[in-house]
Amino acid sequence: MKLFLVFFYLTLISIFCHANDGINDSRSCFRGSFESHESWIAYSATKKNFNKERFLAYFPKSKFNERKDTLECVDFTYQVDGLTIEGYYLKPKQHDNKKLPLVIFNRGGNADFGYVGFNKKMDFIADIATHGYMVIGSQYRGASTRFIQNNGNDEFGGNDVNDVIALVTLAESIPNVDSANIALVGWSRGVMQSYLAAKKLKNVKTIVAIAGNADAEKALVIRPEMERVYQARIPDFQSDRANQLAQRSVIKWVDRLPADMPILLVHGSEDKRVNVEQSLMLAAVLSEQAYPHKLVIFAGGNHSLDKNRSELIELTINWLDNYLKPK
Repeated sequence: MKLFLVFFYLTLISIFCHANDGINDSRSCFRGSFESHESWIAYSATKKNFNKERFLAYFPKSKFNERKDTLECVDFTYQVDGLTIEGYYLKPKQHDNKKLPLVIFNRGGNADFGYVGFNKKMDFIADIATHGYMVIGSQYRGASTRFIQNNGNDEFGGNDVNDVIALVTLAESIPNVDSANIALVGWSRGVMQSYLAAKKLKNVKTIVAIAGNADAEKALVIRPEMERVYQARIPDFQSDRANQLAQRSVIKWVDRLPADMPILLVHGSEDKRVNVEQSLMLAAVLSEQAYPHKLVIFAGGNHSLDKNRSELIELTINWLDNYLKPK
């Protein structure tokens, strides 16, 4: 009888744990205030500094309807290290069984600053998805504490990297995704996430690194106010400062990245948040080590590369096509 009860409880635990593996609470991004172009505008008009004319110029109704008709956009939660994390994915609606290469998008910011809302999903991320890619991303732990109790704390390149790594297993459960064919696309802090994740992931074919730091210590010389972010987010930062910064600086451990994994470095020359010298320094080290890479600097470009978006998406898609869609 005791053996039966032990087996019974172990079975229940197994079922419970399995139920919490994978994608949970999935819902379409095109819901509520974002169900239609009109409701999106009405919602946006409640926000400070909303410019309707500029919004319509960039995102007319025809563009919204095309994306809603052709893209599957899903918000979901998933479990990592006992925490509930928010994620999302975008992929073309398919009428065949063609496998889609997997792009993991790593956002910038920290905690809820940089949270990927609907506007961001419909911008650069959707641009990639529309070209035949499954794009999946994490909001990272600590970004959703306002409405998820068990959301954890952002460690800015600590255990939150597990939130990125877990996306590969999640993607395997989504139909027609080629999880053996992966690219990491990071922006700002997300570039660090990409490098850290690449050390632990298999099948990463390439990284696209947009406006990212390579040396956290030297970055503080240009932007010392970021030390407050590190103090608030990084565990043991006060007592282990040099080591913690080195762990988050790819330039210190380039040799630990997957061999022969091409890296596209993109930066704006007038970036005030992450100085362009960061990409220049890393490119020099990659050249010294004969590591495959390409450096593209947009003259006059800022951190968001607002005035270079068409060139950026063309550059990114051509790069991804070259390494994830071999001829």
